[in-house]
Amino acid sequence: MPRISLVVLAWNNLEFTQKCVASLRDHTDLDHELVLVDNGSEEGAASWARDNADVPVLNDSNLGFAAGMNAGLATASGDYIAFINNDTVFPPGWASSIVGTFDDYPSAGIVTPAVTAAGNPVTVRDEPGAERIVFNPFGELPSGVVYAMRTDVIRSLGGWNESYPVATAEDLDLLFTVWVNGLDVILDTRVLVEHESRASFENLPKFWEIQEDNLRMFLDRWQDPGTEIAILSSVNPDVVSRNQRHAAAAAAWLDRLVWERRRTRATQKRLDAALEVPAEESHYRGRWWWRRRT
Repeated sequence: MPRISLVVLAWNNLEFTQKCVASLRDHTDLDHELVLVDNGSEEGAASWARDNADVPVLNDSNLGFAAGMNAGLATASGDYIAFINNDTVFPPGWASSIVGTFDDYPSAGIVTPAVTAAGNPVTVRDEPGAERIVFNPFGELPSGVVYAMRTDVIRSLGGWNESYPVATAEDLDLLFTVWVNGLDVILDTRVLVEHESRASFENLPKFWEIQEDNLRMFLDRWQDPGTEIAILSSVNPDVVSRNQRHAAAAAAWLDRLVWERRRTRATQKRLDAALEVPAEESHYRGRWWWRRRT
Protein backbone atom coordinates (compact mmCIF):
# COMPACT_ATOMS: atom_id res chain seq x y z
CA MET A 1 0.00 0.00 0.00
CA PRO A 2 1.54 3.34 -1.01
CA ARG A 3 1.78 6.08 1.57
CA ILE A 4 0.62 8.69 -0.95
CA SER A 5 -1.15 8.61 -4.32
CA LEU A 6 -0.04 11.24 -6.83
CA VAL A 7 -2.89 12.13 -9.18
CA VAL A 8 -1.59 14.15 -12.13
CA LEU A 9 -4.23 15.48 -14.53
CA ALA A 10 -3.08 16.20 -18.07
CA TRP A 11 -4.63 17.49 -21.26
CA ASN A 12 -2.03 17.65 -24.05
CA ASN A 13 1.02 19.80 -23.13
CA LEU A 14 3.11 16.60 -23.02
CA GLU A 15 6.35 18.48 -22.31
CA PHE A 16 4.89 19.82 -19.06
CA THR A 17 3.65 16.37 -18.04
CA GLN A 18 7.04 14.81 -18.68
CA LYS A 19 8.83 17.39 -16.53
CA CYS A 20 6.27 17.00 -13.77
CA VAL A 21 6.50 13.21 -13.75
CA ALA A 22 10.31 13.27 -13.83
CA SER A 23 10.39 15.51 -10.76
CA LEU A 24 7.86 13.34 -8.93
CA ARG A 25 9.78 10.16 -9.72
CA ASP A 26 13.07 11.71 -8.61
CA HIS A 27 11.92 13.69 -5.59
CA THR A 28 9.01 11.87 -3.91
CA ASP A 29 10.59 10.46 -0.77
CA LEU A 30 7.66 8.28 0.39
CA ASP A 31 6.21 5.07 -0.99
CA HIS A 32 3.87 6.27 -3.69
CA GLU A 33 1.84 5.43 -6.76
CA LEU A 34 1.66 7.69 -9.79
CA VAL A 35 -1.85 7.98 -11.23
CA LEU A 36 -1.77 9.75 -14.60
CA VAL A 37 -5.21 10.90 -15.73
CA ASP A 38 -5.20 11.81 -19.40
CA ASN A 39 -8.22 13.94 -20.23
CA GLY A 40 -8.66 13.14 -23.90
CA SER A 41 -5.26 14.29 -25.15
CA GLU A 42 -3.93 13.75 -28.64
CA GLU A 43 -2.53 10.25 -29.24
CA GLY A 44 1.11 10.99 -28.40
CA ALA A 45 0.34 12.44 -24.97
CA ALA A 46 -2.23 9.77 -24.17
CA SER A 47 0.15 6.96 -25.15
CA TRP A 48 2.91 8.45 -23.01
CA ALA A 49 0.58 8.58 -20.01
CA ARG A 50 -0.41 4.94 -20.53
CA ASP A 51 3.22 3.82 -20.70
CA ASN A 52 4.60 5.88 -17.81
CA ALA A 53 1.96 5.70 -15.09
CA ASP A 54 1.73 3.20 -12.28
CA VAL A 55 -2.01 3.56 -12.73
CA PRO A 56 -3.09 5.09 -16.06
CA VAL A 57 -6.58 6.56 -16.44
CA LEU A 58 -7.30 7.37 -20.09
CA ASN A 59 -10.46 9.36 -20.78
CA ASP A 60 -11.78 9.46 -24.33
CA SER A 61 -12.53 13.18 -24.07
CA ASN A 62 -11.82 16.15 -21.85
CA LEU A 63 -14.14 15.56 -18.89
CA GLY A 64 -13.02 18.72 -17.13
CA PHE A 65 -10.86 19.28 -14.07
CA ALA A 66 -13.20 17.97 -11.36
CA ALA A 67 -14.26 14.82 -13.20
CA GLY A 68 -10.67 14.12 -14.21
CA MET A 69 -9.44 14.41 -10.64
CA ASN A 70 -12.31 12.25 -9.40
CA ALA A 71 -11.34 9.58 -11.94
CA GLY A 72 -7.89 9.54 -10.35
CA LEU A 73 -9.36 9.53 -6.85
CA ALA A 74 -11.42 6.44 -7.72
CA THR A 75 -8.26 4.43 -8.39
CA ALA A 76 -6.09 5.78 -5.56
CA SER A 77 -4.92 3.40 -2.83
CA GLY A 78 -2.64 5.65 -0.74
CA ASP A 79 -3.37 6.92 2.76
CA TYR A 80 -2.88 10.42 1.38
CA ILE A 81 -3.55 11.85 -2.04
CA ALA A 82 -2.05 14.80 -3.88
CA PHE A 83 -4.06 16.35 -6.70
CA ILE A 84 -1.51 17.85 -9.08
CA ASN A 85 -1.65 20.09 -12.15
CA ASN A 86 0.70 18.78 -14.82
CA ASP A 87 2.46 22.15 -15.31
CA THR A 88 4.45 21.75 -12.09
CA VAL A 89 7.94 20.66 -11.01
CA PHE A 90 8.49 19.32 -7.48
CA PRO A 91 11.53 19.75 -5.19
CA PRO A 92 13.35 17.03 -3.25
CA GLY A 93 11.68 15.84 -0.05
CA TRP A 94 8.35 17.49 -0.79
CA ALA A 95 6.16 14.49 0.11
CA SER A 96 7.51 13.87 3.60
CA SER A 97 7.13 17.58 4.37
CA ILE A 98 3.50 17.65 3.26
CA VAL A 99 2.56 14.42 5.07
CA GLY A 100 4.47 15.65 8.12
CA THR A 101 2.21 18.69 8.20
CA PHE A 102 -0.81 16.40 8.44
CA ASP A 103 0.89 14.60 11.32
CA ASP A 104 1.59 17.88 13.12
CA TYR A 105 -1.83 19.43 12.43
CA PRO A 106 -4.57 16.84 13.12
CA SER A 107 -7.24 19.32 11.97
CA ALA A 108 -5.67 19.74 8.52
CA GLY A 109 -8.12 19.13 5.70
CA ILE A 110 -5.97 20.40 2.82
CA VAL A 111 -2.22 21.04 2.75
CA THR A 112 -0.89 23.01 -0.19
CA PRO A 113 2.72 23.92 -1.03
CA ALA A 114 3.99 27.34 -2.00
CA VAL A 115 4.20 27.88 -5.77
CA THR A 116 6.23 30.15 -8.01
CA ALA A 117 3.19 31.45 -9.92
CA ALA A 118 -0.60 31.35 -9.57
CA GLY A 119 -3.67 33.39 -10.42
CA ASN A 120 -4.04 34.17 -6.72
CA PRO A 121 -0.81 35.46 -5.10
CA VAL A 122 -1.58 34.18 -1.59
CA THR A 123 0.59 31.05 -2.06
CA VAL A 124 3.19 32.56 -4.41
CA ARG A 125 6.78 32.66 -3.14
CA ASP A 126 10.20 33.32 -4.69
CA GLU A 127 11.97 30.84 -2.43
CA PRO A 128 11.00 28.19 0.13
CA GLY A 129 10.38 29.31 3.69
CA ALA A 130 10.15 27.78 7.14
CA GLU A 131 6.54 28.57 8.02
CA ARG A 132 3.37 26.57 7.94
CA ILE A 133 0.45 28.97 7.72
CA VAL A 134 -3.14 28.13 8.66
CA PHE A 135 -5.35 30.16 6.33
CA ASN A 136 -8.23 32.24 7.64
CA PRO A 137 -11.37 30.25 6.76
CA PHE A 138 -13.41 31.69 3.88
CA GLY A 139 -11.04 34.65 3.58
CA GLU A 140 -7.74 33.47 2.10
CA LEU A 141 -8.26 31.37 -1.01
CA PRO A 142 -5.21 29.46 -2.31
CA SER A 143 -5.21 28.36 -5.94
CA GLY A 144 -5.74 24.65 -6.57
CA VAL A 145 -2.36 23.95 -8.18
CA VAL A 146 -1.52 21.18 -5.70
CA TYR A 147 -3.92 20.04 -2.97
CA ALA A 148 -2.95 17.20 -0.65
CA MET A 149 -5.61 15.53 1.50
CA ARG A 150 -6.25 12.40 3.51
CA THR A 151 -7.80 10.00 1.02
CA ASP A 152 -10.60 8.93 3.34
CA VAL A 153 -11.56 12.57 4.00
CA ILE A 154 -11.85 13.60 0.35
CA ARG A 155 -13.88 10.46 -0.37
CA SER A 156 -16.20 11.18 2.56
CA LEU A 157 -16.70 14.69 1.17
CA GLY A 158 -17.74 13.27 -2.20
CA GLY A 159 -14.64 14.26 -4.12
CA TRP A 160 -14.48 17.29 -6.38
CA ASN A 161 -17.76 18.97 -7.33
CA GLU A 162 -18.40 18.13 -10.99
CA SER A 163 -21.14 20.74 -11.38
CA TYR A 164 -18.58 23.26 -12.64
CA PRO A 165 -18.05 22.87 -16.41
CA VAL A 166 -14.51 22.19 -17.65
CA ALA A 167 -12.40 24.07 -15.08
CA THR A 168 -12.16 26.88 -12.47
CA ALA A 169 -14.08 27.45 -9.20
CA GLU A 170 -14.18 23.76 -8.25
CA ASP A 171 -11.09 24.39 -6.11
CA LEU A 172 -12.89 27.20 -4.26
CA ASP A 173 -15.86 24.92 -3.75
CA LEU A 174 -13.64 22.28 -2.17
CA LEU A 175 -12.03 24.88 0.10
CA PHE A 176 -15.42 26.04 1.37
CA THR A 177 -16.57 22.44 1.90
CA VAL A 178 -13.46 21.68 3.96
CA TRP A 179 -13.93 24.82 6.06
CA VAL A 180 -17.62 24.17 6.68
CA ASN A 181 -16.55 20.82 8.09
CA GLY A 182 -14.32 22.58 10.60
CA LEU A 183 -11.04 21.50 8.99
CA ASP A 184 -8.05 23.71 8.27
CA VAL A 185 -6.33 24.62 5.02
CA ILE A 186 -2.59 24.96 5.53
CA LEU A 187 0.19 26.41 3.39
CA ASP A 188 3.50 24.59 3.80
CA THR A 189 6.04 27.17 2.64
CA ARG A 190 8.87 24.68 3.18
CA VAL A 191 7.86 23.14 -0.16
CA LEU A 192 8.14 25.38 -3.23
CA VAL A 193 6.70 23.95 -6.44
CA GLU A 194 7.54 25.50 -9.79
CA HIS A 195 4.34 26.28 -11.66
CA GLU A 196 3.61 27.43 -15.21
CA SER A 197 0.38 29.28 -14.44
CA ARG A 198 -2.63 28.48 -16.68
CA ALA A 199 -0.58 26.43 -19.13
CA SER A 200 -3.60 24.28 -20.04
CA PHE A 201 -6.55 26.49 -19.18
CA GLU A 202 -5.78 29.28 -21.61
CA ASN A 203 -5.86 26.77 -24.49
CA LEU A 204 -9.52 26.09 -23.73
CA PRO A 205 -12.02 27.70 -26.10
CA LYS A 206 -13.86 30.60 -24.43
CA PHE A 207 -11.81 30.17 -21.24
CA TRP A 208 -12.65 33.60 -19.85
CA GLU A 209 -16.38 33.05 -20.36
CA ILE A 210 -16.15 29.66 -18.60
CA GLN A 211 -14.31 31.28 -15.71
CA GLU A 212 -16.96 33.97 -15.31
CA ASP A 213 -19.84 31.46 -15.48
CA ASN A 214 -18.24 29.10 -12.97
CA LEU A 215 -17.52 31.92 -10.55
CA ARG A 216 -21.16 32.97 -10.79
CA MET A 217 -22.22 29.38 -10.05
CA PHE A 218 -19.91 29.23 -7.04
CA LEU A 219 -21.17 32.51 -5.58
CA ASP A 220 -24.82 31.55 -6.05
CA ARG A 221 -24.28 28.08 -4.58
CA TRP A 222 -22.63 29.29 -1.39
CA GLN A 223 -25.03 32.18 -0.76
CA ASP A 224 -28.01 29.81 -0.93
CA PRO A 225 -28.80 28.48 2.58
CA GLY A 226 -30.54 25.48 1.02
CA THR A 227 -27.45 24.21 -0.78
CA GLU A 228 -26.61 20.60 0.08
CA ILE A 229 -23.05 20.20 1.36
CA ALA A 230 -21.22 16.98 2.18
CA ILE A 231 -20.70 16.76 5.94
CA LEU A 232 -18.37 14.41 7.81
CA SER A 233 -20.11 12.23 10.39
CA SER A 234 -17.64 13.33 13.07
CA VAL A 235 -18.50 17.03 12.83
CA ASN A 236 -20.72 18.75 15.39
CA PRO A 237 -23.91 20.00 13.66
CA ASP A 238 -23.66 23.32 15.53
CA VAL A 239 -20.18 23.84 14.07
CA VAL A 240 -21.50 23.09 10.59
CA SER A 241 -24.38 25.55 11.00
CA ARG A 242 -22.07 28.31 12.19
CA ASN A 243 -19.56 27.70 9.40
CA GLN A 244 -22.28 27.68 6.75
CA ARG A 245 -23.30 31.15 7.89
CA HIS A 246 -19.66 32.27 7.61
CA ALA A 247 -19.46 30.73 4.14
CA ALA A 248 -22.61 32.54 2.98
CA ALA A 249 -21.31 35.86 4.32
CA ALA A 250 -17.95 35.36 2.60
CA ALA A 251 -19.64 34.47 -0.71
CA ALA A 252 -21.81 37.59 -0.47
CA TRP A 253 -18.74 39.73 0.16
CA LEU A 254 -16.94 38.15 -2.81
CA ASP A 255 -20.01 38.75 -4.94
CA ARG A 256 -19.94 42.47 -4.18
CA LEU A 257 -16.18 42.58 -4.84
CA VAL A 258 -16.57 40.82 -8.19
CA TRP A 259 -19.37 43.19 -9.20
CA GLU A 260 -17.24 46.22 -8.32
CA ARG A 261 -14.27 44.89 -10.26
CA ARG A 262 -16.44 44.22 -13.30
CA ARG A 263 -17.75 47.77 -13.16
CA THR A 264 -14.17 49.07 -12.91
CA ARG A 265 -13.08 46.94 -15.87
CA ALA A 266 -16.03 48.15 -17.95
CA THR A 267 -14.99 51.74 -17.26
CA GLN A 268 -11.38 50.88 -18.13
CA LYS A 269 -12.44 49.26 -21.40
CA ARG A 270 -14.36 52.36 -22.44
CA LEU A 271 -11.33 54.49 -21.65
CA ASP A 272 -9.01 52.11 -23.50
CA ALA A 273 -11.29 52.20 -26.53
CA ALA A 274 -11.14 55.99 -26.53
CA LEU A 275 -7.33 55.83 -26.27
CA GLU A 276 -7.13 53.04 -28.88
CA VAL A 277 -5.36 50.60 -26.53
CA PRO A 278 -4.85 47.17 -28.19
CA ALA A 279 -7.70 44.78 -27.40
CA GLU A 280 -5.53 42.09 -25.75
CA GLU A 281 -3.82 44.58 -23.48
CA SER A 282 -7.17 46.10 -22.55
CA HIS A 283 -8.49 42.67 -21.56
CA TYR A 284 -5.70 42.10 -19.06
CA ARG A 285 -5.06 45.60 -17.71
CA GLY A 286 -7.38 45.22 -14.74
CA ARG A 287 -5.77 42.02 -13.48
CA TRP A 288 -3.25 42.20 -10.65
CA TRP A 289 -0.59 40.13 -12.43
CA TRP A 290 -0.79 42.34 -15.53
CA ARG A 291 -0.33 45.46 -13.43
CA ARG A 292 2.68 43.87 -11.70
CA ARG A 293 4.19 42.85 -15.01
CA THR A 294 3.80 46.30 -16.58
